[in-house]
Amino acid sequence: MKFSRRAQLAAVVVLAFILRAMWLVRAGSDWAVGADSHLYLALARGLSVGCGFAPYAERCGAPELMRTPGYPVFLVPLLAHLRLAILIQAALGTLVCFIVARFAERRAGPIAGILAAMIVAVDVPTILNSKELITEALFQAVLTPAIFAALDGNPVLAGATLGMAAMIRPVAEVLVPLVAMPFVVKRNWRGAVAAMSVPILIICAWAIRNERVGGVFTLTVEGPMNLYLYTAPAAIARHDRVPLETVRLSFDRDAAARVAERQTRGDAQFEQLYGSDPTVSALETDPALSSFMLSRSVAVILAHPIDFTINTLDGFIKLAIEPYELQTGWQGLITNPRAFAAIKLVATAFQCGMLAVIWIGVFRALWRRPRDWERWILLGAALMLILPPALYANAISMRFRSPAIPFFAVLAGIGLLPTKSSGLR
Repeated sequence: MKFSRRAQLAAVVVLAFILRAMWLVRAGSDWAVGADSHLYLALARGLSVGCGFAPYAERCGAPELMRTPGYPVFLVPLLAHLRLAILIQAALGTLVCFIVARFAERRAGPIAGILAAMIVAVDVPTILNSKELITEALFQAVLTPAIFAALDGNPVLAGATLGMAAMIRPVAEVLVPLVAMPFVVKRNWRGAVAAMSVPILIICAWAIRNERVGGVFTLTVEGPMNLYLYTAPAAIARHDRVPLETVRLSFDRDAAARVAERQTRGDAQFEQLYGSDPTVSALETDPALSSFMLSRSVAVILAHPIDFTINTLDGFIKLAIEPYELQTGWQGLITNPRAFAAIKLVATAFQCGMLAVIWIGVFRALWRRPRDWERWILLGAALMLILPPALYANAISMRFRSPAIPFFAVLAGIGLLPTKSSGLR
């Protein structure tokens, strides 16, 4: 029977790899380069030619403060082999499945591990993230062991991997207090301090770099920008019952007015990396504008707390239960409208079923053992990863849910077991 369980887990892991690597049957790598990929690739080129952390497009651009360096560093040795980058991301997704399986197995036995791994293996947004040159696959592979290491009692590993995750995607910042909680519960104060100190040191080191090159002590200026672009205008639009686009235009004008004299880069390549949004262009010219964006956004939130809360809850619910809608049909490979419509329907139905399974499993796990603090920490990690993107109103993508899936999967794997089996730990 032991061999059978191992064989089942191996089959799930192989399935995870196939679902993430199958996109490589297409020739070339253009299909892997999305809108955000261009900037990551330009930053990786900047690192490789000696620009420091700045984009390179025929010449070095200004120091980058919007993105963090983790993913561009990952891309540096792969710039001439982008298909290999996708293959490595597929392997990282497979590794996450294995890590999730082993963690759930230690808590509730091999069946829980297999169930948890299967949930991660077939999660559609996670699969789609792996096939593009974006941060999510690497972020998930680094963040997941951070929380598991904390629950396993390894504060240095937990803190170091969480700090590395923040260098890949800044949303990991919100988990810094949570990574210390397992040690606080056990009254291991040294462990709690170590688990928090390591990521804080890593984050502060990069914030110091940003202060030196851009005059802003922050991990990234993207957070204030997103609040200014999406959260604050949506709250005003709901409160005043005016079109969102009208409010956005007003905010764009206010941001542009704060930049005394618009500096032009002179190269269209740099403009294309950041898109055509005037607010992004203003922030790109003057990173210190992020302070104004943050204060203005907070003022709007405080002035319209009910509208802000409604928008956030709406985004949170969407991220929790809404399936991801396929957009391109395998990057344009599927051109038949009927075939694409059928695939979208099947994918949506499958995701609805999987989301129902996840939430049923999560509620069962918490209901059976409501005093199990480990389960609440896992739930807290998942919800805290969903909450920040829930603030961004109409800019929400269901792909933002994928970093939380490993933690939901562990809880669901445990909760879906029969009652006797779920009490192993």
